Amino acid sequence: MSGGVRLRDPAKLPHLNGQSEVVSSQYKVSNLFSLSFTMDRVSPTSAPYGHLQAQAKAIIFNVNRYFLEEKANRGPILPPAKAMARTAKAIKISEKTVRRICSVYNQSFNKDLVPLKPTFSSPKKRHRTNTVTDFTDFDKCMLRRTVLEFYEKKEIPTVRMITEELIEKIGYSGCLNSLRKVLPKIGFKYVKIDDQKFLMERNDVVAARAKFFREMRQQKQSGRSFVYLDEVWLNQNCRVQNTSSQEATRVQLPTGKIAQLIILHAGTEDGFVSNGELIFQAKNGKMNAAVFEEWFLKQLLPNIPHNSTIVMDNAPHHSRQMEELPTLSWNKADIKNWLIQKRVAVSDDLSKAELYELTKNFRMTKKSYVVDAIAAESGHVVLRLPLYHYQYNPIETIWTQVKSYIAKTNNLELADLKPLIKEAMSAVTAEDWKQAIKRAEIEQKRDIELDRAVEMYVDSITDISESSVDEDDDDDMSE
Repeated sequence: MSGGVRLRDPAKLPHLNGQSEVVSSQYKVSNLFSLSFTMDRVSPTSAPYGHLQAQAKAIIFNVNRYFLEEKANRGPILPPAKAMARTAKAIKISEKTVRRICSVYNQSFNKDLVPLKPTFSSPKKRHRTNTVTDFTDFDKCMLRRTVLEFYEKKEIPTVRMITEELIEKIGYSGCLNSLRKVLPKIGFKYVKIDDQKFLMERNDVVAARAKFFREMRQQKQSGRSFVYLDEVWLNQNCRVQNTSSQEATRVQLPTGKIAQLIILHAGTEDGFVSNGELIFQAKNGKMNAAVFEEWFLKQLLPNIPHNSTIVMDNAPHHSRQMEELPTLSWNKADIKNWLIQKRVAVSDDLSKAELYELTKNFRMTKKSYVVDAIAAESGHVVLRLPLYHYQYNPIETIWTQVKSYIAKTNNLELADLKPLIKEAMSAVTAEDWKQAIKRAEIEQKRDIELDRAVEMYVDSITDISESSVDEDDDDDMSE
């Protein structure tokens, strides 16, 4: 019989006679663990042993141990009349659980009805929902700007105040907790000022931004040409209809294994760099330094003006260092040899942890990147964006335009996607590039103003604590 078993009242079996009460109790215990086999709607009489779940096996073991204990006790451990209690003790679960499971089926016995055929199913696995709202790069940029604008107005921002502003600016529909999780990821932390917690941007982020502005100004004054490079990942199933370009970049239909292409390119105020495109399907959708450096040397540098300033971000594949520094994944001997090459005296009794600490003295020096050296050999300069500031690179606006074009005409066929990408890039004009560059310059100018305003306001507040505050401990900041 599949799907369950038919229970019969042991008290009505003629050959049991006066032993019906004792047998009834044991019969219920036996049938309870037998019925557990049907959790996945499998017949207990036909399911092979190897198909039993771990929980069913544990029930069998517990019931067997209980009967052995009764055998050693030469009688029932609990009174036979307490069937529910005996069942619970045998299976090692609460009596309340036993009563809840058996109540419906026991009613059919008590009322002399035709016994119900029990069927059980395993509870569905609960999937934890994501409590943190996803933020696009555009949203993160708007979030940073919103926080700094409060200081410009000489107001101390709270998470609730920021949320209300984002609702008006971008239609933010997330919760306060989402903001608390995202803010540290874009360079903000809580500091104590006069024993109160305030949300402020990390000093290293502010310093990196100021350095970028200064170097950008110097490069412009030298009359250099600017080249902006970046790569973009494009899903095969990127498609949207009747929407704005900004929304088009956010719409994805991730079903199954979707192919992903990487587009690497660069541009100037005159348009995309001639012969500079690289479109390929990378394994696991990842870019690596070897591919980027080969493209940089063979496709980019030969096709850009002499003495150019090349603007890029700090992605790992853009930032391979001239000399690899030791990490904790290195073995002890390699770290020791690296230090010896640096003419550091090391004794044989030093542990790996101690050797690694010695390497930190060399991490304070200025980093040297392979790409920067390649560019310098050809008379070019690499200018790297500050962390979290993608909007300073005009090519990001161009990629939005390209993805919008593709999303509106994509037929989801991988073979047609590469020609469509080329078609979308050919639709980008020199005027589009000029407008994108102008937009990036406006963003930079606005942030320069904000930095000055924030600096003046912060200078007016004394006793700033050097220690940061745990971002999770900010209940008073949310009101």
